[in-house]
Amino acid sequence: MFWMFIVALWIAMLVSPIALLVAFLPSGRDCPRCGSETIPIRNRLLRPLGRFLHLRWCMSCGWDGVMRQAPWARPAPAPETVDAAFEADDDAAWRGGKEA
Repeated sequence: MFWMFIVALWIAMLVSPIALLVAFLPSGRDCPRCGSETIPIRNRLLRPLGRFLHLRWCMSCGWDGVMRQAPWARPAPAPETVDAAFEADDDAAWRGGKEA
């Protein structure tokens, strides 16, 4: 029983720093330095961890580093625009509401 406790404690001491390191990595696609979008770089060492970690490079500021894979977020819906047709507008057929 004592040896099982020692082995579990040893495993916890190895796993916890790795978990903290991954938790403190930046996530998403945006550069942590300048905020612009980064592009992925293929890496053989990170390929088995591809679902969780990616090597990325920023074309704006030149930053490169490992980032966590963020869950995909749906883009915000675009606000509806109203096509206001005034009497002074031309009589284009593609404008709704006017008869040719």
